[in-house]
Amino acid sequence: MILESTFKYLQDMAFSAVARALCLAVALASTLSQGHPTSPKLVHERRDVVHGDWVKGSRADANTPLTLRIGLKQRNLERAEEFMNAVSHPRSETYGKFWSPQQVVDMFAPSEDAIAETKAWLLSEGVTADRISHSAGRNWIKVSSTVGEAESLLDAVYSVYENEDGAVLVACESYSMPTNVRGFVDLVTPTIQLDEREAVTRRSVVEKRDAFPPRFKKLPPWHHPNPGSDSLKNCSEVTTPACLRALYDIPQKGSAVKGNSYGIVEFAPESYNQEDLNGFFSVYTSGNKIPNNTAPIFDGIDGGYLSSEGGSGVRGESNLDLCYAMALTYPQNVTLYQVGDSVAWNPATDNNFLDAIDESYCSFQGGDDPVWDAVYPHDASTPGAYAGQPQCGVYNATKVISVSYGSNEGARPASYRARECAEYLKLSLMGVTVMFSSGDTGVAGLRGQCVKPDGSYTPVAADYGQFNPMFPGSCPWVTSVGGSALPAGGRVDDREVASYNFPTGGGFSNLFNLPSYQNSAVKSYYAHHNPGYNASVYNNTQKARGFPDVALNSQNYVTGIDGGFQLFSGTSASSPTFGAMITLINGERLKIGKGPVGFINPVLYAHPEVFTDITEGHNSGCGTQGFTAVKGWDPVTGLGAPNYEKLRRVFMALP
Repeated sequence: MILESTFKYLQDMAFSAVARALCLAVALASTLSQGHPTSPKLVHERRDVVHGDWVKGSRADANTPLTLRIGLKQRNLERAEEFMNAVSHPRSETYGKFWSPQQVVDMFAPSEDAIAETKAWLLSEGVTADRISHSAGRNWIKVSSTVGEAESLLDAVYSVYENEDGAVLVACESYSMPTNVRGFVDLVTPTIQLDEREAVTRRSVVEKRDAFPPRFKKLPPWHHPNPGSDSLKNCSEVTTPACLRALYDIPQKGSAVKGNSYGIVEFAPESYNQEDLNGFFSVYTSGNKIPNNTAPIFDGIDGGYLSSEGGSGVRGESNLDLCYAMALTYPQNVTLYQVGDSVAWNPATDNNFLDAIDESYCSFQGGDDPVWDAVYPHDASTPGAYAGQPQCGVYNATKVISVSYGSNEGARPASYRARECAEYLKLSLMGVTVMFSSGDTGVAGLRGQCVKPDGSYTPVAADYGQFNPMFPGSCPWVTSVGGSALPAGGRVDDREVASYNFPTGGGFSNLFNLPSYQNSAVKSYYAHHNPGYNASVYNNTQKARGFPDVALNSQNYVTGIDGGFQLFSGTSASSPTFGAMITLINGERLKIGKGPVGFINPVLYAHPEVFTDITEGHNSGCGTQGFTAVKGWDPVTGLGAPNYEKLRRVFMALP
C-alpha cells in the first residue's frame, strides 16, 4: 500500500542518515582542504520584463549590504499526487490516515547533499563560515553578503529600481549558479524579484494586501432588519444565514464537538468589530441564537491586532467572514488568525501566516521572501510596529481554514508560487482543509488587470490582454471557491446562476499542471465545449489546473458594519460559507470517532452528484465574456453549488 511504502521509505532514510552524514563530512573536509572543483555556471532564473511601476536606475553600489537567501529544493515533491491520493482519495485503503508534522518534515526536507554542496560552493567562493547559517526547517541557507560579492557569486549585475511612490530596491535581470549546485536550489533572493503590486511604501494598505475587497451597498428600503429577520421571500436581493441554509440544506444548528475547529484568516488592517457582530447576531440568528459578545478565538500573529477604525474598508472583510462563519457553525468555536501589525510598508502575507501554524515552514526572519513577506522585528520606534521575533509554529492549524485574499498568479516568480503551493500540500497531508476565494474580476487579475504579450500588466480594468489567473486558488492543493447567485427576482428554490453583481474568478493556471482528481472533469469540459480562445489568450493546453472547484452564493450578504447593516458581494463571502459546511461535517465525523475530512477535492470530483449544476452565466474580463457556465464542471462555477446533506452522507460513509 502507498502509505506503508512511505513509512518504509522513512525508515530506510533514517537508517542511512548517519552513514551519509559521515560521508558528507569527509567530502566537505576534503573540499575545503583541496579547494572546491570549478563548475561552470548556468542561468538559473531570468526576468525579461520590468512589471508595474518600477524603473531601472543606476548600477547598485558594490558595498551595499545584502542578505542572500538560498531556497533549497525539497525532496519527493514529484510524489505529491501519490501521497495525496493515499490519504484523500475516496477509494484509497488509507483514506484519512493523515501524516504527523514530523513525517512531513522528514519526507520533504532538502537532502544532506543539497546542504553540503551549497555550503561547499559558498566557502570555495570566499564566503566565510560565520556568514552562513541554516534555517530550522532545513530548507533555507542565509548568507550575510554585499552587492559586490553577490554579483560575483551569481554572475549577476544588480541595479537600483525605484517606483513613483519612492520605494527603492536592488535587483538583477538574471543570475547563474554552478551546475553541480543549481539542481539543489529552487530560488535565490533578492535577485530577479520585483514587487509588482504597485509600491512597497506610502501606498494604500488595502491594495497592498492583495485582498478581494467585497463590494458593498446599502440595504434596499423594503428590508427592515428586525429580530427574526429570517424571511426567505427576497433571498435574491438580500442574503442572510436563513437564505443560505435554505439554498444548501445546511442544518439549523450545529454542535460544539471536541477537537473540531474552523479558522478564518485576516490581514491587517482588516479586523472585525464586536459591536457589529453583536448587532448582526441579534437580528439574523433567531433560529440558532448567538449570545451577545460571542467572539472568535483570537490568535494574533506577528503583532496581529483589532483596529479601532471604522468603515467598510477596514471592517468589511473581517465582519463579513465572521458574521457568516460563526452564524452557520455556532456553537462550534471559530478561530480568527489575525495576521500582521500596522506597519504599512512591510505588511504580513500568506507566508507569515503559514510560518505561525507550521514551524518547519519558517525561514529566517519570518516569511519566505524578504521582498514580499514581512520581515520581523519591525522598528520599535514605528507606531504600531511588532518588534518581536517572527512567530514560528506558535499555533495549531484548525481543521478547516478559509482565506478571502489572493493575488495575480504571475505577480511572483514561479519558484515562489511553487513553494507556497507545496505548503498547502503539506497541510492537506496533515488533515487540514484549506480553501480560498477564487477572485472577483472574472478571467482578469486584481483590479481587472490583464497581461500584455511581453508579460507586463495592462492598465486597471483594461479591455484587452491575456487572461490573468488568481493564486492561491490556482494551486491544486487548495479548494477554490467561486461565486454564484439566485437569478434576479428569483426564489430561494430556483437554480442558481454564475454571479452577476461581479464576474466570479475562474480559468486555468499558467503554472500548475492538471491534477489527477480533476483530469476527467476537465477532459469532459473540453470534449463538449469550445471556449473559443487560442493560446494567445489563455493556457489552452488542456493540461493545466482549472479553477474554481465549487461555487456558492456570493451576492448581497447583509453584514453588520458601523452600528448598522450593509450588503456585501464577492467570493470573499463564498469561501467562509463553504468552510462552515465542511466544519459541520467534520463535527459529525468526530462525534462518531472518525477523523476530519482533510483535502476534499478528490472526493468532490468523485461525487459530482452532490452538486447542483450551474449552467448559466459567464466570468467576463480582458475585453471578453470570459468562460461560460455549462453542463458539468466549468471554469466559472466549478462543479456547481453543494448540497450539505448529500455531501454529509458521502463523507460520513468514508472511513
